[in-house]
Amino acid sequence: MTQSTSAVAAKRRAELARTGAAVHGEARRLLAAGPAAADPDDVAEAGATPAADLRTLDGQLAVLQGLLRERLRDVDVALDRTEVAEHSQVLHELHQVRFGIHDLLGNERLRRLDQLDSGLQELRRITDQNALLEVACELGTRAGGFERVMLSRVEDGVWRPWRSHSTVMAGAERRFAEWIREVPSIQLSHMVLESELVRRREGVMVVDASRDPRVYAPLAEASELRSYVAAPIISGERVIGLLHADNRGSEVTPLDRDILWSFAIGFAQVYERAVLLARLRDQRAEVLRVMRTVETVLEALATSEIELATHHEPTAVAVTRPLRPLVAERPAMLEKLLTQRELEVLALMATGATNDRIAQRLVIATATVKSHVKQVLRKLRVENRAEAISTYLRLTIGAHDE
Repeated sequence: MTQSTSAVAAKRRAELARTGAAVHGEARRLLAAGPAAADPDDVAEAGATPAADLRTLDGQLAVLQGLLRERLRDVDVALDRTEVAEHSQVLHELHQVRFGIHDLLGNERLRRLDQLDSGLQELRRITDQNALLEVACELGTRAGGFERVMLSRVEDGVWRPWRSHSTVMAGAERRFAEWIREVPSIQLSHMVLESELVRRREGVMVVDASRDPRVYAPLAEASELRSYVAAPIISGERVIGLLHADNRGSEVTPLDRDILWSFAIGFAQVYERAVLLARLRDQRAEVLRVMRTVETVLEALATSEIELATHHEPTAVAVTRPLRPLVAERPAMLEKLLTQRELEVLALMATGATNDRIAQRLVIATATVKSHVKQVLRKLRVENRAEAISTYLRLTIGAHDE
């Protein structure tokens, strides 16, 4: 949102609020006047004072509009020509103000959505996960139209404020950044709102932080939050992070919540893609390294000098270049990490054998093989069979080359 657009929107908001407040008071005066005054309970639904929030004000004006319309239609209410004209004029003004509110809010929503789409397009052009994390908060402020966005990590039931970006770097923002650097890990069980975010996996809105019991008080105090929105960052089935956003001096709206929630969804998708691309690059590099090792071994096999000697003469003078085995003995590291059975399972996995095939070879149940595979993955600290095989090949093929 440019400064000029922001200024024009703010001016239009203020104008509608003033006009709406005036017509609100005029409508209440008309409804309370005369011998056939409207039911006070009905008028009370419109509020004694006009709301500052345009959406709430629109609801109040809608109530008054309905009451005035019913009074004009009611044949039992005797209105003279002057009163009819006055009621009609106020009805017209109510309609104009409400139309202006709807037009402003509708245009604002379209503008914010266009802004969000542009921000997400910029986000999608980034493929490096570190770069994404660096710009996440700044892009969140631009794409969402917020003054400040904070990114947090969620790991094993622990909430960790991580980094933030503000469009206004005053003393308060520097103090907040310092708080983020120093704040310890916080158990989610101690935080009502953030626990709700992780559990429900949808955006939330806090209208008044000072009165909302769900708010984590140290966060509100350090950031001077008054009204804010928050959304979870979801990868697969897990919430891996949180986004908090606010605008100083103004109350957040459901649109703010929806915008941040949409940005969080888009960010999660782009970040997950970046992580997978990084893993693929690492796997490709590992496969190339293994293939280069295999190529070296095969080259040694092909170029080894052949002399006249028996196959079982380990000390024969004729054998001038001993052949290196394609698969060296298992290094001590694997021996320490895995049991004998797990080593056997891993060796068969490296041949491409399925769980059923491994079970047949080792004469054990398939379920037992699955249990061994799970233990192998855990002990090698890898996520899948491909990574386990890659690790095994790296540790065994050409292990004694150096």
